Order: sequence, then structure tokens, then C-alpha cells
Amino acid sequence: MKTLLIANGIHHLLIENPIKKIDIVNKRLLSLCEAHHFLTEVNPVIEAVLITDEALSQQLGRDKEDMLLLLEWIANSNKPKAQVVVLTRIESTRRELHSLSSRYDNFSIITSDLLRISRLQYMQAFELLLDNKHPVQKVHKPDNRSSNVEKEKRRSFLDCFKSKPKPGSVIDATDRLSKDIENISRGISRTVAITGHRGSGLTSTAVNIACEAGKRGLSAVIVDMDVEYRSTNMYFSRFHEQSQRHEELSASLIRSLARPQDYMTTAFNISDNLWLISLGYDFHDKRLMEQFYNNNKLIGLLSVLRTKFNLVILDMPMDLFRTFRESMIHMDMFGLCVSNNLHSILSTLRNVEGVLDQEGASYLNAKSKVIVTKYNDRSRFQREILTPDKVSEVMTSGLSDCFTYEMSVAGSVPYSNDFDSQIESDVPVVNANADYESAYGNILLRLMEGVK
Repeated sequence: MKTLLIANGIHHLLIENPIKKIDIVNKRLLSLCEAHHFLTEVNPVIEAVLITDEALSQQLGRDKEDMLLLLEWIANSNKPKAQVVVLTRIESTRRELHSLSSRYDNFSIITSDLLRISRLQYMQAFELLLDNKHPVQKVHKPDNRSSNVEKEKRRSFLDCFKSKPKPGSVIDATDRLSKDIENISRGISRTVAITGHRGSGLTSTAVNIACEAGKRGLSAVIVDMDVEYRSTNMYFSRFHEQSQRHEELSASLIRSLARPQDYMTTAFNISDNLWLISLGYDFHDKRLMEQFYNNNKLIGLLSVLRTKFNLVILDMPMDLFRTFRESMIHMDMFGLCVSNNLHSILSTLRNVEGVLDQEGASYLNAKSKVIVTKYNDRSRFQREILTPDKVSEVMTSGLSDCFTYEMSVAGSVPYSNDFDSQIESDVPVVNANADYESAYGNILLRLMEGVK
């Protein structure tokens, strides 16, 4: 059966375990808003369509409009009507789209009452399409074995967090680090600023830590405070595309700072567990920037987000602390990014001295863990290999009066050609490379533990 898969970020995960007789016609990732353009441009022969939560914008009116375009294209084609199925666990999505079922007899919705849609449920959805059966309106636990698995998931510490906006994720971690993370105390929430001098890998670090957190069942939000470069847009092309089409989304950061309580409508949903608050490239309203891009508004936003998410990650270049010095006390800790070479170490220390007074620098020093980015295992200092621990030691060895407290190391990130490809492929490196998944997983664990 020729099937159009509209699943955005989990496309590659669903086609890794294909069902016999199911032929996915689109090789590239598709979101719902892109589906109509793809169909009109390619005009493929399709017999079925499967749509998942990851492909939706979570802006209900917009999703309904995009769904209508898809259904009308199918209805107006000269081919047999393809069965269209939406698999969702979001009740508001079901309610908004339910009215389409009466208008289009080839459209139906499968809703899941599980915290996390399992791979088995996705496979069952494919099988229902293959059998050409009209899917039921409610999917419960598939069988006793999967039920036991779900019960085990529900007993993990992650389910004790309160007010998670989008619990669960269909992307699973591939190593044993999740067990270590589950041993962290219940009810934990962290606000972590990823900082350092520009060019030291801040955005890639923030993005991959947040993505890794989502894979391990933690709800995470990235707040891109770097309004000059807005680099997170390069890692999430869907946000960039949507921000170009919708003015209100282009102002996501300003709208979130203005009304933190409305974060679910002002932030952009990347996946079940991951959200992004940033600015589109087209946003240039100086008046609104002056009104809302300040300490008081950021403190207000952080106070709300920390009650809703397990992990709040700020992409915060060091120079921004000139403006947001008073916000530092509202950040639980700092992931201080620095490469393992003397130039990067000195640049980081000089940046701190130029931006912060002695009190602010001491606070940063005391609340930081070192993240060694672009790690080079051949780099040396005084004839010794400049290991991550050595980097931390050198930084606090008296090169700067600002840094006198010892700092532990959260981890290191090796450099390879795969690292650069994540921007072009729009797939964070933790989702494509097991070595990076392990590296960022360990960094996540150290950051969630806090400063000891």
C-alpha cells in the first residue's frame, strides 16, 4: 500500500521497522503544513495517509485548515480516495478535527490514552490502514505485554512531575543513562543557562541537551535569548518556515516574555517533550524589544516555565549578562562552554571579566559546570594532554581573579564532520549518532544533578 507518512521528526524512526506491503512514498520529513505543497508538486499515487502529533503545529485552527487542504486534494483527485488517519494522544486535537469525520468518510482519528504513544501503536495504525478497516475512535493498551511496559513507565520518577505540557516522546534513548536519570530526586526542575564566549558551541549544546532530555522523558523548553543571531532557527527549520508565514510566531520570544502564562500558545512545539521560544529572522520591532526584552520580563518568564518543565535551557552568550545581570540568581546553574585549548580558555575568562563585576563573576564561577566543546584529544598544555578536568583546573588556577572556585566538569563533546551535518539535515546529532547521544546524555545527567 502506497502510504504518505506525515510525521515530521519521527519519520525516520517509523520507517526503520517497516511493515510488509507498506510503501512510504515520501522519503523526506513532512509536517502537515507542508503536505499540500508536496502533493501538488509531486502528485504521487497514494492509497493511505498516516499523520502523527509531531507533524502538527499544535495551533488548532491552523492545523484544521491544513487538514482541509489535504482532504480536499484527495477528494478532487481522480484516484480512489485514500484513507487518512490521525494518530494522536492530544485531546484538544481530537476535538478540533473530529468534525471533519462527518464530512469526509475517508478521514478518522485514533486517540491514545497512554502517556507515550508506543512503537506498537504506530505499527498497529499502519496495519489498520493496510487492512482497510475504519479505525476505532479510542485505542487502549494494545495487549497485556505492552500494558506491563506502560505500567513500568508510569512508575518511573518522571511521572511525579507536575504540570507537564507535553509528557512523553516516541523517541527513546538507546543507552542505560535513563536509569541513572531516574535516580534523581523526585519533583526536580532545573533552569540552566548555556553560556560562554560566542563561537564556543552554545547553541548546538543547548539544542542537543534539550533534545536528549526529551528522548529520556523529561519535558524541556529552549529559550533562545540570542536575538542578534537567532541560531536555533538553523537547527529547527520547521520553526523558521512557520515564523516566516505567521507574524505572531516570529515574535515567539517577545510574546512569551510579555505573557508567560500563555507559553503553550506563544512557544513553538518541536515534539512531544520539546518546545522552543525564539525570534524569527523577520522580527525587527525595536519598540517591543525595548518594552519586553529586559530583566524583569525574563525573571517572570523563568518563574512560570520552571513550574511547567523539567528542564529550562537558555541559549545565553556571555555578553548578554550585561543586560540580564539581575536574572542570574534565577538560574539554577550554568553550563560553561569552552574548548580545550588555551585560546578558548583565555577568551572565556576575559569575556567574564569584561561583562560581569566581581560579585557576578564569582556567582557564575560557583554555579557553573564546564562543558568542553569541540574536544580535541591531541590538544596539550604544558606538555600534558588538555583533558576536560585539566581545562577546569587551568581556568581556576589564577589566570583570572574572577574564577577562584573549583568547577566540576559536566562532560565533553568531540568534534567530527557529523557534527556540522546536523544543521543541513535538520536532525540534531543526538538523534543520528550514538557517540553524541552518549556524550550529551552524560552532560544532561550532570546538569540535572545540580552543583554539588
